[in-house]
Amino acid sequence: MKKFFASILCLGMIFGATGCTSGGDDTYEIAMITDSGSVTDKSFNQSAYEGVKEFGEKNDITYKYYAPKDTDQAGLLSTIDDAVDNGAKVVVTPGFNFSGALYQAQEKYPDVKFVTIDFEPQKDGSGETKVGDNTVSYLFSEQESGYVAGYAAVKEGYTKLGFMGGMALPAVENYGVGYLQGASDAAKEMNVNVVVNYTYTGTFSESPDIKSKASSWYAGGTEVIFSCGGQICNSIFAAGQEAGKYTIGVDTDQSGDSDTVVTSALKDVKGATIEALNAYKKDKFQGGKTIILKNTGGIVYPGLLKNFSKEDHDAVDKKIKDGSLELKSSADVNEKTGDPSGISFDNLTVNFE
Repeated sequence: MKKFFASILCLGMIFGATGCTSGGDDTYEIAMITDSGSVTDKSFNQSAYEGVKEFGEKNDITYKYYAPKDTDQAGLLSTIDDAVDNGAKVVVTPGFNFSGALYQAQEKYPDVKFVTIDFEPQKDGSGETKVGDNTVSYLFSEQESGYVAGYAAVKEGYTKLGFMGGMALPAVENYGVGYLQGASDAAKEMNVNVVVNYTYTGTFSESPDIKSKASSWYAGGTEVIFSCGGQICNSIFAAGQEAGKYTIGVDTDQSGDSDTVVTSALKDVKGATIEALNAYKKDKFQGGKTIILKNTGGIVYPGLLKNFSKEDHDAVDKKIKDGSLELKSSADVNEKTGDPSGISFDNLTVNFE
């Protein structure tokens, strides 16, 4: 009967409810709070929530997601307050926007466990970070799966590429600069020249302006755009559909969302979330620690890829896993703008907008 009610409550999510629980009372042991996206963004918010949901149902532990009304520091901290007031013992927060709020929350609620995805708590944007004893932070080597995506795109035959990132944040920058390096290495091997249009949209939400820019890129000759920013994918997918061109998804397999998706660059946010919650359940929570997950990236293979063979995929995967590639990262781009144009690439030109 309990699972029956859980299913009914989960269906409410489709119709705008703010949460889903494995129990029928008013308290929820695990809380997941969305960033500026939603739990259906086909990106890091959805992946984190899927991890919470899977863990909660498997272990019969109550859970709920919260969508903050405001995504500034005050709004996010207020939502954390609500989650704790509703009984949360663990709070999962995906997205760099939480960094300031988490810096305060981990001190405000020392008995609550916090799981951060894609960031470490930071004091007032000062750059001063602190992972509290009640916090574990998960970071990813997005440049690895970004690299494979760029490499595969050029091997597939594309030489006019695009990259649209949501915001110039480390996780997004990692994807972008990895994408450029992968494209560059493949271009050098094939002795072709590649041009990449590169921009940040300033948001993780879809908008007509993003669709318009993507459409103008396609009209100018861009063949495939790497969409790297939550729900901006909806705008880019629509532009690709109209232009008869292609896209690359991010974080999860987005091929089911658009026929334009040739492959998706992956990172295991869901797995990291479950790992942290399992540690909490076993009383082995790794508070005060930052965990950088390497060699967990990759792309959906084969997807619509025809010329990028399994042998190609295995070869580049081996180079990443054995450490023979020295991959660029967010540390190598312009600190203020995320502009990667200052990095030297072979056979590749970056047009930063």
